[in-house]
Amino acid sequence: MIDKSSNFLFGCKNLYQLSIHPFDFKKSELPEYKKLIELGKEIINTEGVQIFAEFLFEYQYRVGIWSSLIILEFGELDQNEIFEFSGTETIYSACLEKIEQNEINELSAKIIENKKSWTKKIKIDYNTLS
Repeated sequence: MIDKSSNFLFGCKNLYQLSIHPFDFKKSELPEYKKLIELGKEIINTEGVQIFAEFLFEYQYRVGIWSSLIILEFGELDQNEIFEFSGTETIYSACLEKIEQNEINELSAKIIENKKSWTKKIKIDYNTLS
């Protein structure tokens, strides 16, 4: 039986192959997009944000980007919580760094604009906008 973590990885791969990417908000109402978000939230609720944050180290199929987006948007994260995997960096900063990388800059200008606007909103939400 495939566990939820495997389902999340396969879900990211499926979205990638369908050209559905993080911050492509015009596609956020598609069932596949919603299903991945709900699965991420479910994993956070059952396994915890620390376990889910380990997906940040996955580079294929934008898994790290998807997990960062889900953690920051839905993870009810304490911005000062240390990422146990690193021992020094916060989960918040690890997620934000992952999103701000140029990894998804090969996408359309609209998606990149969405990413920048969303990042600004998150920084406001977490009171870290400088």
